[in-house]
Amino acid sequence: MKAVTGLEGEIKQVLKTGKYILGYRKSIRAIKMGKAKAVVVASKIPKWMEDDVMYYAKLGEIPVIKFKGTSYELGMVCGKPFPVAVMAILDPGTSRITELAGE
Repeated sequence: MKAVTGLEGEIKQVLKTGKYILGYRKSIRAIKMGKAKAVVVASKIPKWMEDDVMYYAKLGEIPVIKFKGTSYELGMVCGKPFPVAVMAILDPGTSRITELAGE
């Protein structure tokens, strides 16, 4: 089996071994409640949405990871047939996604 590195590989590892929430509203709720360990934000999402996530993540000192692809591409990485603008990581599992946030 080939080891996948980078953000996409870490997201797939979270999907297999960790706990996560997909979607803007649910992710914001997890951030406000302090349950999120990190947040992945797709590029090309509405500015107000990104501003909201950044604001609440900064208040809770939660790292925000910018996904280089669009929300459709983030949805595809998550194995979903719909766009995913925001993904909150509740438990990273065996992934190193929180280390990527620090870079």
